[in-house]
Amino acid sequence: MIATLVIAAFMILAMAGAIYAALVPHTLHCIIGLGLTLFGVAGIYLYLGSPFVAAMQILIYIGGISVAMVFALMLSVSLAKKMKHSEIKVILSSIAAILFLAVMARLIMTTEFPLREEPAGAAAWGVEQIGHGFLTTYSPLFIGLAICLSVAIIAAVLVARREADKS
Repeated sequence: MIATLVIAAFMILAMAGAIYAALVPHTLHCIIGLGLTLFGVAGIYLYLGSPFVAAMQILIYIGGISVAMVFALMLSVSLAKKMKHSEIKVILSSIAAILFLAVMARLIMTTEFPLREEPAGAAAWGVEQIGHGFLTTYSPLFIGLAICLSVAIIAAVLVARREADKS
């Protein structure tokens, strides 16, 4: 019973952070909502018996990615003030978000998840297996993500510099 309440609390925290991030108009508040969502996901990882993945979720995603997003926001704030949102863009993005939510809900509802009485085995989520996966199977994925993040930060710096030169 207590385990169900704990997992429900982390799921509610993750969903509340995501809803908050989607509904607030200020970008910094969206990043805070993302941080709450990622913290809820870290709690779910911890419950599933993977303290290493939970710790990496907090260190890398909350600590690193969120800080990088705040940094990029600070560099491009002058551009964001000049951007205007047309009603058609808001309507189209809302429709796309609702369709995405419907597809994801359908997938979650139709997928059969195995029930476990105890958390996943420690061997499957051990540091050695995760490190081996990082260096072999998932290496191209992480290199691609690192390149995307680097390009995004460089682009934010260039946009901020260009806007500063125009003013």
